[in-house]
This record gives sequence, C-alpha cells and structure tokens, in this order.
Amino acid sequence: MDGRLIIKNKRIETSEKKVSLNPATLEPVGEVCLASSKECREAVQASKEAFPAWKGLSLRSKQEIFFEVKKILFKRRDEVAQLITVEKGSPLLESYSVEVFSSLGALDYYARNLKKLLNLKPVKHSVPLFFHKKSSFRYEPLGPTLIISPWNFPFLIALYDVMSALTAGNTIILRPSSSTPITGLLLGEIFTEAGLPAGVLNVVNCKIPPAEEMITNPDVQTIMFTGSVSTGKRIMELGSKNLTNITLELGGKDPMVVCKDADLERAARGAVWAGFMNCGQSCGAVERIYVAQEIADEFTERVVDLTKTIKVGNPLESDVDMGPMATLSQLEIVEEHIREAKDMGAQILWGGQRIKNLPGYFLQPTVLTGIDHSMKIMREETFGPTLPIMTFSDPEEAVALANASSFGLTASVWTRNKKMASWMADRIEVGTVTVNDHMFSFVEPAAIWGGIKQTGKGRSHGLFGFMELVNVKLVSFDFLKKKTQLWWFPYNKGLFPILKMSATLFHHSRIREKWKALFSLSSYLKRISEGSPLTNFIKSLPRFLRK
Repeated sequence: MDGRLIIKNKRIETSEKKVSLNPATLEPVGEVCLASSKECREAVQASKEAFPAWKGLSLRSKQEIFFEVKKILFKRRDEVAQLITVEKGSPLLESYSVEVFSSLGALDYYARNLKKLLNLKPVKHSVPLFFHKKSSFRYEPLGPTLIISPWNFPFLIALYDVMSALTAGNTIILRPSSSTPITGLLLGEIFTEAGLPAGVLNVVNCKIPPAEEMITNPDVQTIMFTGSVSTGKRIMELGSKNLTNITLELGGKDPMVVCKDADLERAARGAVWAGFMNCGQSCGAVERIYVAQEIADEFTERVVDLTKTIKVGNPLESDVDMGPMATLSQLEIVEEHIREAKDMGAQILWGGQRIKNLPGYFLQPTVLTGIDHSMKIMREETFGPTLPIMTFSDPEEAVALANASSFGLTASVWTRNKKMASWMADRIEVGTVTVNDHMFSFVEPAAIWGGIKQTGKGRSHGLFGFMELVNVKLVSFDFLKKKTQLWWFPYNKGLFPILKMSATLFHHSRIREKWKALFSLSSYLKRISEGSPLTNFIKSLPRFLRK
C-alpha cells in the first residue's frame, strides 16, 4: 500500500510518517506520509492551477473519466473492501455492500446525470416590461474545494463529496481522516489511474495545524466537512475569515418512532440493523427509540432477542455481523454514555461491556430501557452500538420527544397507517424522514443528506448537494433594437398614468375594477403614437393578459 501523498498526480514522500492501525487487531495496516504546511500549500496551488482547464473540459470528456473511475473501482472492488475492513473495522460484507457497491452506484449516477445537472435553466419573466428578454440560470464552479472526510465511511463519504465537487467543475484537495488515511489515498489513486488531469484531485494526509492553514487559505473557495459539531464550529470560525463557502454535516441523534400498529417484526429488525450496523458509527444510525406503550414490552423483547444473535468479532470473518469500534476515543465516549445512564437508573437488558477476549476496540451491542432525556445517551451523539428505548402515550408526545434534540438529521416512523405516517413526517424536525425503513437514503444518489439544528448546514448528494458547490448565475439577453429603456432617464411623463392603470389591472382584487382599468388603459393607449418610448410596454400587455 502506497502511503505517499498525491499532488498533481505524483506520489510525494515526506519525512513525517503515521502508522494506521487495524482496530480489530491493533496491528499496523500501513504507514502514510504526513504533509507539512509546505505540501498543503502545494496541494492548494495545484488545485488552483488545474481549475481553469477542468472547468473548461467538455462534459463528454468528464463523463468518460467518471465511467473509467467506475470501471477501475469495479475491477479493484475486493481490494477496496478489504482495506476498508482492516483500516476501519466494518465487516467485509458491510464494506462491500455499503461502501463499494454504493460507490459504484454514485459514480454511475453522476456520470449519467452530468449534463442534466449542468444544463441551463430558462427563466420565465413575470414582469411585462421584461417579456422580450431571454434569461437563464447557469451553474458555474467556484474553484478549489477542500474536502475533510471522516473515518466512519472513509471511502463512500469521500467519494460522494469528490464526485459532487468534480461534477460541479471544481478541483479538490482531499484531507482524509487521520484514522483511515490509507483508504483516502486509495481513492485518489483510483481517480489518478482513471486519467483525471493532474492537480484536479490532490490527497494530503496531515495534522490539524496544516489542515487549518488550508481552511484559511484564500485560494480555497469551498469547504466540505463531515465530522463533529465542535470541529464544524471551528471550521466555520476559520472559514469566516475569507467568507468561504462551507457545507457541514455534523452528525445526528436520530429518533425511531414505533407506533402501536407497526409491524413489530419489521420494526424490531429495522431497529437492530440501523442501530448496530457499522457498530453504530453512522450519522444516521438509530440513536433513540420511542415506542408506543401498548406494544413496548413485546417490541423490546424482540429487539433484545435479535441483538443476542449478533456475532461480534474479527470483521474479516465471513459470519461476523459487527466488528470493533474504529477508535479507542470513540469507544470510551460510548462507555461513558452507558455508564452514566446506568448510574442514573437505566436498565441494561443486553450488552454494555467490552469484549475482553478480543484484542481490538470491541464492545457488545447494548439495549437499554428506563431511559429519559436527562441522560447523555438521549441528548448527545453516542455514535456507537447502543439502542436506548423509551415509551410514549400518544402521537403528539412521540413527536415532541423526537423533536427534543439539538440535532436534526434523519428520523423514521414505523406504522401501517399512511395518514399517521404523513402526519408525523410533517411534524418531525429533520432533514429526512423515512417510513418503515431507516438510513437507506444516504446511499441513494438522487436523495439528499443533511439536516438542521446542530446537524450542520447545507446538503450533499444529488441536485441539492450539487447546488451547494456552484455559483448560480443569472444571464439575460436583450437584443431589441432600441436606444433606451422605458424606465431609464429621462422619465416619460406619459408613463405615470399608465403605471397607475396597470397596477389596478394587474393587482386589484376585484374583477370589476380590473375591467374599468382595462377600458381606461385602452382609451389612453389609442392616443399614443407609434415609435413612442412606451411602445414596447404597450405591445407586452396582450401577452401578459394571455397568461
């Protein structure tokens, strides 16, 4: 595994190194070079220099590169899945299905929709004075984009952000998570192999000070960050120096609401998967469950039974369902949340302990009851394999509990009643609500990802993610052969009565007054000769009335 930086498609050796550890075995995965301030500046400069050519490259050429990336990823799919598993700790099946398979889908989406996303959008003018103008919205790239990617889905999230930025026409400096640096370099290697022009995607692993220097570099036009709230706020603070365009995805505390008419088996299985997949280290994982009192005992019992069947172990083994936590620091946060909840009266129905006969950061999947919102496990992002369960008495209480959070990423509602599902979806304050499923929307390229409150700002994926990365420019053409516009100096005295009558015609609430204004306006216009500065306005009136 080549651990050197990628700048201008060249591998760069540095003197400072970092060893990446396998969280399951605590053995070295490999060694990577760390960029100093100098290499980080070179990466930003390379991105800046490559921007004009990438911006101007034909859509067909870009599309061919994207399809080539997809082809290479497919060819190297086993290698990529294996690396994700040993460097991050997810079971091999999850690495393949969630990260590799979904990345192939994302590449296909952006390659096929490149032209559609970038097409001009015509503007239909509503003001009669402007009917003769031909206007459109154009989407133009902003320039060098700094992507700071996380460790929980080190390939998939980075690829989504890279593809969004490249589709918009931007160039990129990718700073992978320090916990999964090799995976980030492999992503860059695949794009380089696919023929991406030099400097368009640069990958630099580095410590925090050089990363912060890149954030404040005036040549960086956009920052895309996925990570913690505290780091996101720091990036906002630093980015404000240059008013840099910033998109932040800062996590969630996602609620699952199980109504009394829910399919209990489906809901229980959904809860266990969405709570423990990727060891619970997903921004959109189920972190709070609210279940109707009438079915709470039966639902909880089924959740515990299913949790007991989860096999935890070395993620390279084919029958393992859950691997280790990715980092020791995150494991300790989860343990703190469980310990505090227990001290405050929560009951641990299953799990809650480290697995001590395994060398890595292994924690049992944990189900808790006797929970309330005074506990960290219901307020702060736990980001680990825990399912705290509370009950509710009626739908209004369920919505109030779901909204009682500083986060607002996703939520799920589990019910057979379409009307109830829609009622709750309208009232839960998040970026995405799914019914009878949870968290699938992240791997749907045409959907959105992002939320409100402390979850961050902006969206990623699809059309709305693309819009975060472009300058939306209005371009308007006016080729009528005239020397002046009606509203230019000198003001025409005859315009005032026309404006008064037109205001009544277009905006009065009563039909009778509109007809009176139309009659008065028609009489007045007969007295205006051809060639008057008012002619264009007069000619536009019938078109407006037809609307």
